[in-house]
Amino acid sequence: MKNWADKIKKNLNFHHKSDLTDACNIDLNAVAEQLALQDKAETAALNQLPAQNAISPDGNEREVHSYFETRMANINRIVNDGLSFRNTSITDTNLQDERALINNHTEHSKLAVKSLMAREFRLLKHLKTDLDAIRQEFHHFQAQHHLQRTPHYPDSQLLYIAIALVFWLLESIGNGYFFAEGSELGLLGGIGQAIIIAAINISSAFLLMGWLFRYKNHRAVGKQIAAYLGFIIYLLCTLGFNLLVAHYREFFALQPEAAGNLAVQRFIESPWHLSEFNSWILFVMGLLFSVFAFIDGYKREDAYPGYGKLHRRLQQLHEEYEEHRDAIVEQVEEIRQDFLHKLEEMKQAVLLKHTRLVHLVEDKQAFVAEYEQGIANFTAAANALIYRYRDMNMRARQTPPPRYFSEDWYSNNHFVIRGAQDDIALVEQQKQLFEDFPQYCQQRANEIEKLYVQFLQQLQLIDPDFKPVNTDAKLAQDHA
Repeated sequence: MKNWADKIKKNLNFHHKSDLTDACNIDLNAVAEQLALQDKAETAALNQLPAQNAISPDGNEREVHSYFETRMANINRIVNDGLSFRNTSITDTNLQDERALINNHTEHSKLAVKSLMAREFRLLKHLKTDLDAIRQEFHHFQAQHHLQRTPHYPDSQLLYIAIALVFWLLESIGNGYFFAEGSELGLLGGIGQAIIIAAINISSAFLLMGWLFRYKNHRAVGKQIAAYLGFIIYLLCTLGFNLLVAHYREFFALQPEAAGNLAVQRFIESPWHLSEFNSWILFVMGLLFSVFAFIDGYKREDAYPGYGKLHRRLQQLHEEYEEHRDAIVEQVEEIRQDFLHKLEEMKQAVLLKHTRLVHLVEDKQAFVAEYEQGIANFTAAANALIYRYRDMNMRARQTPPPRYFSEDWYSNNHFVIRGAQDDIALVEQQKQLFEDFPQYCQQRANEIEKLYVQFLQQLQLIDPDFKPVNTDAKLAQDHA
């Protein structure tokens, strides 16, 4: 008699608990108690059963057979379901998919760069043509006017315009104070008229003379003379205008309706005859604000007429060109870095996928081995219980047992497992793809780098002064 209990103890050690582990678990004593083997063996022995000449197991043994064949059919169903799932996972773990993804991503990135180059380079060329034209115009202007210095003008004219508005506001308030005496509305009414007077006084100095007097620096003598003549005329007009305002203020306090005509008449007859001190203050204040506005308007631009304006056009177009050029470079660099980043991600994905494939195949092999061990254990367990039944029967009976009591039991059912192939060929194929993958990735990366170099070369044909930044070094520095 074979020691089947010892056979059952020789179980395989698996890496982890599978669906079969619990289904293959056997407790011989519990099964013996469940099947009431001792009672059935003693009862059969009292009746001297099975008969000495019996050639096939009795019903009690067949009950043990049926119990274990049911357990075997159950783990056979579990193993077939598990193998179907594992084979699907192994099939899905195909590195060829990653190669196709990388190839699609490469073509997509190349198309994005080529489309961007075709679209943006046209506009960049137009901007470069305009920039070269205005730069040539600027250098011609410098040569024509013998200018060696760079233009000097404020970064923004808003400050100077704001100052002029402040002068206008202050003069309006000051004029309003002096005109308040003749207005029915007091200070507010005086300011209403003073605003118009201050606007004429300030705007003519800020806009007209600030522009005209720069021609004193012009290379052409005729324009210099015109500038000085204009300045003299402006001074006379400013004096006359502010004197007329002072006369108007004196009559406005006495006869508001006829103040204009009376002021003009006395200005013609006796321009310097002002009878009130406040009128002289109004006259001086108007001159001072006019001078301040004139200086403010003169300093808001380069001293040489047209030089600052032309330089601003050049600077504006240069900034627009550089901004557009840098935006193109940044977009192409983003496409390049995004491709390289995804390539690294795919390398890691392939490594994990290959590791997963190996683990899946190992798990499948262990799963099949566990099933085979389970079938063997069930056979051993069934024989252990059968021999226990026979031993108890022989001890209780008086006649010799049948000959088959010394024979082992084996199931006549053929339990088929589907998809239990070892997958060695698949693993070898995927291993070759895994080993070739770095070279394949490098080839795809070289295609993008080649296109990137072509982009930089074409960009330097448009802009020979452009110096590409070593982005890889910059990125390494940023991450340091």
